[in-house]
Amino acid sequence: MEVPAPQPGVDVQQVRVRLVLDPATLTVRATARLVVAHVGRLDRLVLGLDDALDVSLVRVDGRAVAVVREGDALVVPVARGARTTTVEVAYGGVPAAGLYAAEAAGQRVVFTDAWPDRAAGWLPAVHHPSDPFALDLTVVVPAAYDAVLTGETVLDTVVAGQRTVRSLLPAGAPVYTAAFAAGQFVTVHDGSGSVPVRHVLLDADAGLAPELRRVSAALDTLAEALGPYPYATFATVEVPIAYAGMENAAAPFLRAALYRETAEGRTPVEEVAVHELVHQWWGNAVAPADWRDLWLAEGPATYLTAEVLGRLDGPDTRRRHLARMVRETTPEDARRRLVPEALGRPEDALSLTVYNKGATVLHLIRLRVGERAFWRALRGIQAERAGRSVSTAAFRGAFERASGQDLGALFAYWVYGTEIPRLDTHWDHRTRMLSWTLTGGDGTLAGVPAELLVRQDGAERVVRLAAGYVAMPGAARPDVWPVGVLLDVD
Repeated sequence: MEVPAPQPGVDVQQVRVRLVLDPATLTVRATARLVVAHVGRLDRLVLGLDDALDVSLVRVDGRAVAVVREGDALVVPVARGARTTTVEVAYGGVPAAGLYAAEAAGQRVVFTDAWPDRAAGWLPAVHHPSDPFALDLTVVVPAAYDAVLTGETVLDTVVAGQRTVRSLLPAGAPVYTAAFAAGQFVTVHDGSGSVPVRHVLLDADAGLAPELRRVSAALDTLAEALGPYPYATFATVEVPIAYAGMENAAAPFLRAALYRETAEGRTPVEEVAVHELVHQWWGNAVAPADWRDLWLAEGPATYLTAEVLGRLDGPDTRRRHLARMVRETTPEDARRRLVPEALGRPEDALSLTVYNKGATVLHLIRLRVGERAFWRALRGIQAERAGRSVSTAAFRGAFERASGQDLGALFAYWVYGTEIPRLDTHWDHRTRMLSWTLTGGDGTLAGVPAELLVRQDGAERVVRLAAGYVAMPGAARPDVWPVGVLLDVD
């Protein structure tokens, strides 16, 4: 699909959708009602909607108008001078993208995948992160299916062989976090925390809910650090998506295969669940202003996952997580600009750059400005921009105001630059002394209490980067892993 770019001065505020789904054929029949604020000089709205869908009716402020399609765009006339317009659309068909079916745990599961603009396969909207809106979503499926939707479920009823599920998301989120799934599910409720949590699993996997037993604690940990959880409820949903997780607002999807995996003593499904939970604040409640600012969603989600696991399991867990994150970042990813000068498609921004390099920038900011200013700035952005978007410039400004520091050099080198510092190490096996020298960084690491994790024969030492050397007990050359700082280690 090629959805239209957002129009300046257009703000979709509310969307109400009722969608009838045939899981066997992926056919949808739907109506959508959008309330759109806009500048008075506008004479038409341009909404993204899959050209594979037939539009049978368009009403503008209650009046039927001609259906005008331009590829994957639906063009709607607007009265001159109007500041708010209500658009109603009736449409249906089999979406070319955005709605999928796959086999998992012995059953057919139907689910949406809206990122970055594939929600246009079933929902007319402005498909861009800068335009979050409140969502009222109703999905109708055969009674043999369960349905799980974005937001808080307010209705789940079966009448005449059809199940109707309705959910509300009044706090607002970007369109790519709107989602639903249909299948045979089992729901396990967890009321141990401050927010109702449920884990929605495929029937055959009902016994796997304990893998997510700490999600409530993670949610409360994040609420303490960042401010109130943005939505009324939270759910994890097991679906056979192709990638690890998707941060759908209040109900992220987790890949079914993850629930049975282990790696290096970790439980990947828990780690992914925490990552998607962080997104409820960073990416959903506060969205990136542009696809070029994608690191403002993925960087905090990656970094704060390490923070949450560290608060639950101790600081050594946090250090190991940050060191592993740096180790897994390729030189190409480390040297790529966090904010691209140009971006052809949103998918072009997806790399470990926005995830891991983005996380390391947050770690460096934290080390530079100190604990109090760091958390004050994060909470301030959440409080001031809830339901809105944030740009990289505004993000930087929040930390500068909170700390009273000029972060221009840090952002120039780490966000907009394409170099990383070099760490040359020397091991003297006779004296069993490891030493190192740091070059590069344009002074951005001066005075920063960065750490190195030094491993030798299974034992670990944590030392300050500024120390320059450390004595080790064994004869083998140690491994050196920077903790949350991208360095080219030799």
